[in-house]
Amino acid sequence: MRSDLERLMKERGLAGMVVLADDRYSPAMYYVTGEKITHGVYFRGADGRAHLIVNPMERDQAARAGCDVSTFPQQGLNRLIEEEKSAARGLGRLIGQTCATLGIQGTVAFYGDSALGSAWQILERARTVNPTLSVDVALPDLLSVVRTTKDEAEIAAIRRAAAGAVDAIARVRAWLSKLRRDGDRFGMNGSRPATLGDLRRLIQGVYLEHGLTEDGESIVSQGRDAGVPHNRGNDDEPLKAATPILIDIFPGEAGGGYHSDLTRTFCLGPAPEPLKKLYGDCRDAFRAVMDDLKVGAPCRSYQERVCDLYEQRGHATLRTSEITEEGYVHGLGHGVGLAVHEAPRLGGPPSNAQTLAPGMVITVEPGLYYPSQGLGVRIEDLVLVRSDGTFENLTPAAYDLEIEPRG
Repeated sequence: MRSDLERLMKERGLAGMVVLADDRYSPAMYYVTGEKITHGVYFRGADGRAHLIVNPMERDQAARAGCDVSTFPQQGLNRLIEEEKSAARGLGRLIGQTCATLGIQGTVAFYGDSALGSAWQILERARTVNPTLSVDVALPDLLSVVRTTKDEAEIAAIRRAAAGAVDAIARVRAWLSKLRRDGDRFGMNGSRPATLGDLRRLIQGVYLEHGLTEDGESIVSQGRDAGVPHNRGNDDEPLKAATPILIDIFPGEAGGGYHSDLTRTFCLGPAPEPLKKLYGDCRDAFRAVMDDLKVGAPCRSYQERVCDLYEQRGHATLRTSEITEEGYVHGLGHGVGLAVHEAPRLGGPPSNAQTLAPGMVITVEPGLYYPSQGLGVRIEDLVLVRSDGTFENLTPAAYDLEIEPRG
């Protein structure tokens, strides 16, 4: 967590850290400054001294960051760009010069979201201007390690996002239960058939009520598309009976910030036996993991446990075939924070030695996928590893598969 930053910098022998927000929201910039600055460069030395250079239009946000501040005009950035005949090289020159002024010499961890060619020019010019600099290439990188565990303020933000996700799923369940059946289709009060797009718009409306927004596009899919884990679904497709409807939502704070992640699978009317069996196997895998989470346990061990259960029940897994596209085709979970997917991973290669630790917020999301049969199911909850070593489910939404419309 943030309080570990200076210690880890010293342990890694880092001279400093540079974070670039290149005219867009940057999770890394938000993490180190606490402000959603979209155009600036943050410098931090190993001694904790920090300086932030920003576009003057964001000077008010910068003033709240708690460090020394200057602006790009004060630093003569436009002149540097003209002399370098390149915005990237001008910015690199500014970074190299500022590191020298701040006494940052040695290996530096660099962060930012720029096109690879632009990033290359920035780093190359910074090192030419200031030959004392070298780029930290250690993996996992410094901020990924620090962000793996969350402090109380971060957990509170994730709780708020999770509450919105739980409300959205509850509203989906209630809306589905009020539909009126017409053969294999469903509608509201004799109107046009209800569609996946109606569900998506309902979810988006709930997000707004909670001050949340989508990071990317939520998954609202059914049938064959539910059998391809990241297929977003076809909004124009009418809802169908006896078919899996998979909803995977991961809202975050509006404008950038902390996220949640939650998946449920529904079936309108009685589920056919193949779907019931698939969902039962998925639910058993989910419970086997949730009931046995322990601080200090290897994260990857839970992926192995799910593979054991699925393989015993006749499902292919990535362990039996790394190219399988049917069965269990992904890792068990991941960390959630400023990004929907971050460390740790509950899966990954055998070299993954990460263990569960207090402060982590992780997903547990086993699934089973058979697109050739029009089937796909997934159950996902967001789990906090508390400071006392216990575990808290942050997304306690109902798990019932079948919904019998009563409209």
